[in-house]
Amino acid sequence: MRPAVAQMLADLGGRLSNLVVMAADGHALGALFADRFPERFIDVGIAEANLVSVASGLARGGYKVVVGTMAPFLLRRAFEQIRLDVCHPGLDVTFLGVGGGLAYGSLGATHHIVDDLGLMAAMPDCHVFAPVDVHDARWAVEEAVNRAGPAYVRLGARDDEIVYHGRENFSCDEPLSFGEAGEHLVIAMGATVPEALRAATEAKATGNRVQVLALAGLSPFPAQAVRRAARTASSVTSVEEHDPASGLGARTAIELAGWWHGNFTALGIDSRPGPTADRAELFRFHGIDSRALARVLDRK
Repeated sequence: MRPAVAQMLADLGGRLSNLVVMAADGHALGALFADRFPERFIDVGIAEANLVSVASGLARGGYKVVVGTMAPFLLRRAFEQIRLDVCHPGLDVTFLGVGGGLAYGSLGATHHIVDDLGLMAAMPDCHVFAPVDVHDARWAVEEAVNRAGPAYVRLGARDDEIVYHGRENFSCDEPLSFGEAGEHLVIAMGATVPEALRAATEAKATGNRVQVLALAGLSPFPAQAVRRAARTASSVTSVEEHDPASGLGARTAIELAGWWHGNFTALGIDSRPGPTADRAELFRFHGIDSRALARVLDRK
């Protein structure tokens, strides 16, 4: 996603004269922007708390600010500044968190962050995006920068599977839908979308009808779309590269509570320490890959 987002930031810099891009000892996202607009690119070094505080000061001065750095260090080290300096006053700062979830794979627990979407969705008026591939990553960044107020975009750190064609109408309120409405509804976002699509194909081969809703992110949550899709389903399964207690699982359960009476399962990253392994193996370990999801669908 990083090359595609880097190009998008450079394009936005040409259209928005008040756009500033900031980094913390990393130029991958801002390299093209820095080449074209060096006076509007700032790298503060390995100092994430300062990064966010400087961004808030620039935003108070009338700039739109994009902050791009590694997700685990941005949120772990600068959470207080993100909340109090940026989100509480509702400033125009877009946070690009590279390597959210398990994207850094074998670098281990220090580089994993499986609660980033929930943390940012709990911020005041913060839009939270979880792109699947380069196509909706470009859309998410442009959408986040152009809207007023804070936003967070979780970006992949390695190669991400291409799901879309680039001609889709992405929307926070209306998730993209795959398959016909039937007995099974699977709700996914980010890197679990291709896993859900593979599981749906496998389930279809055994006579099960599965609809997959691919959410653009966690906040704002597309409550009406989820409710519409759930009405015709006897089972709903959420699957996410995230802690389900603060993410997609919890949000879905809240929307289904009190009126929907089917079988609900929330798949996500549990609290067990994972092995030192690549992302695919970690998906298998935590049971959020296509095979694990297919087994859940087969049991319902």
